[in-house]
Amino acid sequence: MFTQILRQSFRRQEGQALILAALMVLVMSIAVLTTVNIGHTVTERVRLQNTADAAAYSMAAMEARAFNFYAYANRTQVSHYVSAMMWHSLLSLIYSAEAFFTDLFGFMKTLNPCAGKRKKLWIVLCPILEVVPYVGQVIKAINKIIDAYKNIFLKPLQQIIKAANPDKIIGRWLIPAHRVLNGVLYFASQAVMMSASTHVTQTTQGVLDANDKNLNSMASQLATGIYSQCLFSQAHSGAAGGKPLNPGTWKNPFGALDVTKKEANDPIARAKRSMGGITNATRYACDHEGGICPERFITSRELGDVLPLPDALGFLRDMLNNGVNAPGIMEFKKMGQTRMLSATFPKAQNVINSRNYIRDWNDNLYPWGMTAQGDNMGGDDLYWLKLGPAEVDVGVGKADNPLSCNNKDPYTRCFGDNRKGLNDKGSSKLPFQATMKPSVWALNDTDSGSKKGGVHWRVHYPQNSEGWSNHKAPKGPERQVGVHEEKVCVLKLLVCWFEVNVYTANVRPAQDGNHPWGGVTPFMHFEPGQYGGKFCTPTANANIQQVAKREQDFNQPSAWVALNKSPDEIVNKGNIDGTGTNAPALLNDEGKVKFSFTADSEGLEMLNNRKKFLSLVEGLNVISRGQSYYHRPGNWTEQPNFFNPYWRPRLASVFQGRNQLPAIGPMIDALPGPIQGLGAKIITH
Repeated sequence: MFTQILRQSFRRQEGQALILAALMVLVMSIAVLTTVNIGHTVTERVRLQNTADAAAYSMAAMEARAFNFYAYANRTQVSHYVSAMMWHSLLSLIYSAEAFFTDLFGFMKTLNPCAGKRKKLWIVLCPILEVVPYVGQVIKAINKIIDAYKNIFLKPLQQIIKAANPDKIIGRWLIPAHRVLNGVLYFASQAVMMSASTHVTQTTQGVLDANDKNLNSMASQLATGIYSQCLFSQAHSGAAGGKPLNPGTWKNPFGALDVTKKEANDPIARAKRSMGGITNATRYACDHEGGICPERFITSRELGDVLPLPDALGFLRDMLNNGVNAPGIMEFKKMGQTRMLSATFPKAQNVINSRNYIRDWNDNLYPWGMTAQGDNMGGDDLYWLKLGPAEVDVGVGKADNPLSCNNKDPYTRCFGDNRKGLNDKGSSKLPFQATMKPSVWALNDTDSGSKKGGVHWRVHYPQNSEGWSNHKAPKGPERQVGVHEEKVCVLKLLVCWFEVNVYTANVRPAQDGNHPWGGVTPFMHFEPGQYGGKFCTPTANANIQQVAKREQDFNQPSAWVALNKSPDEIVNKGNIDGTGTNAPALLNDEGKVKFSFTADSEGLEMLNNRKKFLSLVEGLNVISRGQSYYHRPGNWTEQPNFFNPYWRPRLASVFQGRNQLPAIGPMIDALPGPIQGLGAKIITH
């Protein structure tokens, strides 16, 4: 019986599906574990790419913030230069007023030789004229007016100016203080530059830690971080403010860019012209149309603009601005402006020799003479007064008018500056080539010569307590008020038959030491030139005659981030940042499952240790590119610069920037034609 039951049990087929079920469960388990493993890997891949994108964007944002800081600092430097020109203009106006009112007294004295101390023929003629009815009363009244003008107005005005000595306070201390402030701004820009450069090198470690703490970025810092820093450094001009990676180009914050550089293609001169040109174009220290500080105070100090006239008297302002221009009858004009000037234009000797470059914009001998480099600063407040024709010359003799000068007469016998158009040679482009009286020239030490501190055309008095160089004391009975006496031959026929005394303000050039000007302080400047090599080199110099090409993004720097995650980091066994771990899906520490159905054992690799990026690095690899780019809204064609805060960060195409990479770009471009399209997939996966 037992044997029969046993034979029947062997013939039964129930339970055979159990083996298949067990195998199916194994297959399903492996599928589930594989799915979990793949899902985790995909998640890690996405997170790694997001981390790289965040790091690249953060680096680009750091660079853009640095560039925008430069722009604000440079703009503030410009405002300081404009403020310095405003104070310079004020000095020029003050001492021009001193000269004008002194000249006015001399003009009245010349018109009425009976006023004050009488000389020669007038000792006899004046008493006779004074007893003539009506004429005598008029002469006496004029004498009283002239004496009152001299004693009640002119002398107190001169004493106030001497006592206050604004030239020493403003010219020697206040104006140079603006350069000191600009040095502080450049120092701050240097600090921002080095800080941004450090963050770029570190691949913004804080961003990486915030996104993925289980990530070692040391390799990225050594590769893409250093190269991104090189691109960041290359965008800076070593001639103006220095490059982060080239300490030899760093400047002294309280020094100046080389004032001897003025050639057309010299990088230092080009940088200075960018700052000086913008400064000259921004010479509105005030935004007021009238009143004490009109908008055009620096660029135009015509008489109507200088006087605080209300708008209701606008017609009078226009009349005063236009002056009187009736040749042979009466000519009167007051004008003035202040501007930045270039190296060696002028030198102190040129200024003393009456050479004016403030308006000389088209000098054929020195075509770069009037480009604004900020090496010097000039300001003038010119005026001239002529009554009647200057002279009548008949060859053998001439009649000379003591109240009017032509442009070849000595300026010492003229009211104001008579040299408008001198050496002009008929050209209307150089109308004020030699006018200097009065003016203020703040010069650098090189152009000042042996006596530092610029040149000032101002009234010279008999005393020289301040020790001016080139001081010339006035001559004549009114020398104590700065009035100089000269003799003018009124009628000459072979010999002089009649001469009169002419009294003018003793305005002459003096090196008083009150106008030092170091030049343009260093500043951060964008380098748009094309570099010789295809790839970044820290010590390379740009070809300033050729603009950078599109392949180099016009020198707008890219921030590269290449990250790798090893198989162990992908598993994230410690689950450091709480984003999940893949350790349970691996079943064991090795991440391998072995099967022994036969003598030859088979295994299943659960750990993702495949080589991916060009079969070079194990694990997951991603690459991302951020870019700092310049864009003024509505104008994509404007050249990038460090004067406008329009720098922005963005994520840029990795494939389009491949030409910036030393090895990858050429390697992808060298692929055969049939597989050329794989380049984008290779570099982005």
